[in-house]
Parts: sequence; structure tokens; C-alpha cells
Amino acid sequence: MKFENNKKLDLKTTYAILQDTYDAVPQLMRLLAPAGWQESFFHQELMNYRKILYEEYLSTDENRLSGSELTIYFKSDDTSTEKKMSLEQYLYMCFPPLGNDYLELFYIVSSILAEITYVSNLYQNHEIGTYYFDEIAIEDFVIQLTYEKKQIDKDRAEVMVFAFPVPYLDDMEVHYCLEVLFSILMKHGFKLDYRHNDLLNIVDLQHMYQEILYSDLAYQDKERQREIIKEDISEVLRLYDRSVIDPLDLPAIIAMFNRREVCPLVLAYLHVYHEFPKGYPYLLTDYQGYL
Repeated sequence: MKFENNKKLDLKTTYAILQDTYDAVPQLMRLLAPAGWQESFFHQELMNYRKILYEEYLSTDENRLSGSELTIYFKSDDTSTEKKMSLEQYLYMCFPPLGNDYLELFYIVSSILAEITYVSNLYQNHEIGTYYFDEIAIEDFVIQLTYEKKQIDKDRAEVMVFAFPVPYLDDMEVHYCLEVLFSILMKHGFKLDYRHNDLLNIVDLQHMYQEILYSDLAYQDKERQREIIKEDISEVLRLYDRSVIDPLDLPAIIAMFNRREVCPLVLAYLHVYHEFPKGYPYLLTDYQGYL
């Protein structure tokens, strides 16, 4: 995630990390799909997404994919009538490609890699600055690497895009993936400066609560919006603790998170590095200075 003082991880290092991620796919395949990838929930979910896209295409007169017109039609030799594309033809531009188990898992784990720095950052000892993954660069490099590994041809590599949501992974499955990814990041000399997304969102809402005081709204409208914000914060807090916590008391909220919340990211990091990441346990100073 882009913060004030961090920057995108350089492309050379990003590519090297993705190469190691690609090489780790067989190890993860054994952990995530011991009965075989074709029998796994992940493969079935990706197939469901593909079928949904294709069924939407069949049900429309305009042939579109992700907002871009597909004007390719296929004509039989003996007629001039246009016919709609097959599933395989329609998904030609979609990554991961149909029928490639290895690339389906590579797609999933590379997406999880990008999410590591969604609200957290990477850093290296004895260096100033923190880094985050450029998600667009990761998408481009995944497809480029796939071409270099001869998994797809050049023509396809030039038009392919990430097209599907990442299938749901339970906590243990996420843990397997994160352990492998943190092992790769450790190899490249990186550590994690961790932040919790819900805590950052709460701080944003508390800031909005204060800002409304200085708006041009009528008093009643200000109070109504401020009450809505307080309820939004309380709704998040109830996910972790059913006891009553003042939604504006950030120190109490931080203390509750330290009692109740251990993110899978933290556990996987601990297993690999044998220490907690910077930023855990949660510190008030990390979130007070966020804005």
C-alpha cells in the first residue's frame, strides 16, 4: 500500500521473488491439493468463474470481456453466418489459462504475495525506507514469466490479463501459502512492517468523525453522520469482542486487538522468522501517526 514515505519495490527484485514463487508451486500443490488439483476446491472455483463469464457472454448480443469488446467471430467454411465462440476461444485472453493446473496455483499464490503489502510494508535491515509490491507489475511479470517458462506462447502472453477472483482459502491454506512466501522474502533479505487493515479503517473513521465538526452541515446533520460513523466502528469491533468499547477510544481498541486478534500473516511470519513482525503487538503510536 502507498503510504507517505514508502515506495514500490524495484522491478528486478519483484521479478526475482516471483521466479522463486513459481518454483515453489509443486511444494504448495502437495500441501493444498493432496488428492490432486483437479479435485481441489480451488480448481472447481476457478472453473465456476469461467463458466459464469462464458454464460454471461452467451446471454448477451454484445461480445464483451471486462469492458473490452471481443470482435473475433468464427465462420464455418460453407456459410457466412457468424457463430459464438466456444468456451476455450472466449477465455483465450484470460489468465490463468484453461487446463493448466500449475498456472492456476501460481495465479493464486502470486495474488496472495501482492496482498502481503496491501496495508503492510517490506523493509531491509540497515536500509532506510519501506517498500510495497506494485500489483500491476506483478500481474505483468506473472504472465511474462509464464511465457519464459514456455507455458504459453508469445501471442497469448501479449493479450492475457488476470480475469478471475482468487478462490477462498481457509486459515490453514493461507498459512501454507504465507509460510512459503515469507521464506522467499527472507531469502531476499526482507522483513515485514505490519499493519492491520481494520485498525487503519477505524482510524480513518475516527478522523472523519472529527472532520465533520468543521463541515458546513447543519448541527442535526453533523450529529446524525457522527452517530453513523460511531456505529460503523462499533460494527467492526463486534467482530472481535462483544463487550462494549468506546468506538472513539483508540487506546482501548488497540488493547482489545492485542487480546483478541492474531492475524494469519503474523502467525506465518513467526513460524518462518521466529520473531514477530515489526508492528506486532499492535502499538498505539503506529496508528496515531497513520494520518
